Amino acid sequence: ADHADPLANLMGKPCSSNKVARAARAGGQAAPTTQRSLLFPGVVGAIVLVGVALVAVAANDLKSEADVPPVLGDHWHAAVGVYVCGEFLPATPEFENETGIHTHDDGVIHIHPFTANATGENATLGAYLEGSGIELTNDTLTVGDESWSEGDDCEVEDGESGPGELVVAQWKNVQSNDDKPALIVRDFDDIRFREDGEGYTVAFVPEGTTDIPKPPSAETLTSLG
Repeated sequence: ADHADPLANLMGKPCSSNKVARAARAGGQAAPTTQRSLLFPGVVGAIVLVGVALVAVAANDLKSEADVPPVLGDHWHAAVGVYVCGEFLPATPEFENETGIHTHDDGVIHIHPFTANATGENATLGAYLEGSGIELTNDTLTVGDESWSEGDDCEVEDGESGPGELVVAQWKNVQSNDDKPALIVRDFDDIRFREDGEGYTVAFVPEGTTDIPKPPSAETLTSLG
């Protein structure tokens, strides 16, 4: 034992070192490499699934919006008039626009959308007013050079008088004698056109007035189809 070959001892050391190295690779390095290789495809797959889901939701929303009337190809008519302290103003002059919501100097809003910007929830009284030259806020009505603001005196011949307020009377079927109007007192631009044959009177009347007349053009809608 005292005369063991020193060369044999030297040759044995590298073998032990190699075993230690192999054990280290097996125990400390192989597992993380396998984990990373499995994790990456999983993350990519999750991203793809989320992307597909978002595209499907967006496509469904677009389809839903496209199906809300009025849609492209519809041609509706709504009677409209501006009523100030007991009198209707002259009909809005004819104008055309790129949306397809316009008038022909006939007291009628012609609603036949040319683009998606005038369909569904985009088909609003505001879209019509934008090209009509009529400005209507929650507080003020402006037509040409004249303006009427809430609280201004509103004298009505043979009727109520007092501080004025702005109201939009909306008839679902303006030609029906049984149809009572909804009286809207704010957010006028957001009022939606929901079906053919409606009626709208933009009114500046004494506060509390509920008896608001239909637009004079209400009787002409039948002739328009």
